[in-house]
Amino acid sequence: MSCTKLKWLGAIGLIVTGMIIPLSGNAADADNQYASPANVIDGRQLVQALRAGGYILYFRHAMTDHSFDDTDRINLANCATQRPLSDAGRKQMREIGRAIKTLGIRVSTVYSSPFCRSIETAKLGFGDRVTIVDDLRQGVDADQATAERRAQTLRKMLATLPVEPGTNTVISGHTGNLQEAVGIWPKPEGVAIIFKPGTDGKFTYIATLPPAQWQIFVRAKAKSGG
Repeated sequence: MSCTKLKWLGAIGLIVTGMIIPLSGNAADADNQYASPANVIDGRQLVQALRAGGYILYFRHAMTDHSFDDTDRINLANCATQRPLSDAGRKQMREIGRAIKTLGIRVSTVYSSPFCRSIETAKLGFGDRVTIVDDLRQGVDADQATAERRAQTLRKMLATLPVEPGTNTVISGHTGNLQEAVGIWPKPEGVAIIFKPGTDGKFTYIATLPPAQWQIFVRAKAKSGG
């Protein structure tokens, strides 16, 4: 982590540039310093909260074909030089998008990194209404000043309420963006990290949802009749 300012508060949590992350177990240990904290809300309560809107869903792009490497991180209009989504990743994101719709969770705005795998992730899950944000690009080659500027951009996005009441905002990005911004390394590919915007530039960590969790929520909804 380059510039993110952290302050440990023992069993209470971790303050990351205006965000409060509750900790549990060994999350404060050095080996787990980038792991997601325990979910603040989960299950049916989380689904109901997302249906009501007002949240930010940060997706790490869906599963990729790791037999390819990025060979050009400058001309991002050329998808042939970037690691692509795998067929399994495309299927994964389509299923996530359908599950979110089935659960009655509304999305009003979708942002994406300019990398092709991130844009495709966003479009497969939520349609073509995607706004590209250059500062969401993968930051492995960024100098310290650039990395911090990108982190500040993402923190501002996480603290911004969705434009329409009752809806949520989706961000499709990479691992390094979120780690630099809030100290969480999103894993595996396709995971969603959920935040709640607050006031005065603050936001709160809510939950981490592995890709398969959306289908679990759908099955629970069907079993309960709603």
